[in-house]
Amino acid sequence: MILYDLVNQKQAHFSPNSWRVRMALAHKGLSYEVSDLLFGGVPRISPTGEKRTIPTIEHAGRQVTDSWEIVRYLDDAFPNTPRLIADATHSAESHVLKFFQYWVQTTLHAGIARLVMLDLHNSLHPDDHAYFRSSREKQIQKTLEDFQAGRETRVDDFRKSLQPLRLALAHGPFVSGDQPGYADYLAFGAFQWARLSSPFKVLAEDDVVHAWFERCLDLYDGLGRRELAA
Repeated sequence: MILYDLVNQKQAHFSPNSWRVRMALAHKGLSYEVSDLLFGGVPRISPTGEKRTIPTIEHAGRQVTDSWEIVRYLDDAFPNTPRLIADATHSAESHVLKFFQYWVQTTLHAGIARLVMLDLHNSLHPDDHAYFRSSREKQIQKTLEDFQAGRETRVDDFRKSLQPLRLALAHGPFVSGDQPGYADYLAFGAFQWARLSSPFKVLAEDDVVHAWFERCLDLYDGLGRRELAA
């Protein structure tokens, strides 16, 4: 199996969506190789010219793109490993996980982006700078500098938005309970993205979310912690 993943100029794998898949692969005990890419190399993943995004995996002659679809594929292709998403596509558990993924994207990813976007740009390989700045500034309708400005006063609002995570962690060491599950990996990817892209502290050290993140970094023989922080 090959996992196509992005790297920055420190060769750190920073994509939050890829970290969902990395943790899922570790959860299942599956081995894989990593093919490192810059943003400019992503269109060349598919030999037939089909659109691909990061993460993409290649296995048994097939390419699968999108973290949710990859995890569903892994559950189907390796049925004797621990499942990450419930069997039935339309089960209540699957719907709840999908809802949580939307919350991660709209609250965690969006909130973190406003705190570290310029730092993320600066952490990238210089060959990616022009593409990243142009594409992101088109999306946000302002410069990266203006987008990140004032983060010291805005970070408290972001931390307040994490209350659903704190409430979930009141019932166990992980969002999924006594043991980590895919909900943990969804949220972990966001904070790992911040950790690898910026020295700015998005979490207070006395926050239970910070303690949970530290536990996640140590999972699977320190898989997350082996990537050096920015």
